[in-house]
Amino acid sequence: MRQSIEKTTQPMKKNNDILEQIGGQTGYKVPEGYFDNLSARIVEQLPERELPQPEIVTTWQKLRPYLYMAAMFAGIWLMVQAFVAPAVEAEKEMTAALEQEEDLEEYMLYSMDEYTIFETLYADTE
Repeated sequence: MRQSIEKTTQPMKKNNDILEQIGGQTGYKVPEGYFDNLSARIVEQLPERELPQPEIVTTWQKLRPYLYMAAMFAGIWLMVQAFVAPAVEAEKEMTAALEQEEDLEEYMLYSMDEYTIFETLYADTE
């Protein structure tokens, strides 16, 4: 009995190749001459198909993307003129008015004497 236990405790050798375990057969067989005419049979079974006619591209279809792009840039230019240009003009006018006011103050300071300046300031406080 002791000998039988020793025999069973020895590690079993594992066979990792499945094909060897089942006898080397996969279970699938291809009929004789199957691949000889396979491509011809496939082509015969395909439905007839007409090739599409090439589309004729007109001049309008060629120019349309460029015209759309030109219209887009014209729209951007008009928006800039409508929204940005008036603000720039107003800023220029404000700058010109401030320069004129500074020039006026400078003219008055150099053209008036101190007595006239004090008299004007005193008249504004009453």
